[in-house]
Formats: sequence, C-alpha cells, structure tokens
Amino acid sequence: MCGGALWIDPSTLRIVDHQAADHKKADLAQFLKDSKQDKGWDAKMRASREEEARRKAEIEEKFKRAKEDMEPGGGAPSAGLKSPLDWD
Repeated sequence: MCGGALWIDPSTLRIVDHQAADHKKADLAQFLKDSKQDKGWDAKMRASREEEARRKAEIEEKFKRAKEDMEPGGGAPSAGLKSPLDWD
C-alpha cells in the first residue's frame, strides 16, 4: 500500500528487508499557494466562533431565567418550593 518493497525469505516466509518508497517532499511554496486559495476556511471558522458565542449567551440566559423562576421576588426561595425536584 505504501509503495515500498519487501524482501521475503521463501523458505521461512519472513521479511528479510524493506525499502521505503520515495515520497515526494512537500513544497513550501505550493503549500502557501494552496492555503491562500482556501479563504473560505477563515469565514467558516469565524462563523463557527460566532455561533458558539451565540449558543453560550442563549444557555446563560436560560440559566438566568431558570434561577429567577426558582426564586420569585428576586430573593429568598419560595416557601412552597423546597427543592428543584419538588415541582409537582
């Protein structure tokens, strides 16, 4: 699969030697050229960060509302509600 060569001893069926395939070395200039062509990546990352910030703000708002619902009047918890699991 790698394009290398194996020498196998026919009597023992063991690998005697291995020669790696010659792989083309990466060219820095070509890499930079290819990376400049993929400008959509920056936009995708920016959109992902914005979406993450929006979701975080939404979750924090939900927690804030849930806390306010647990403490009517903005202070002490309701006398009838002793536990968050005591909703019935």
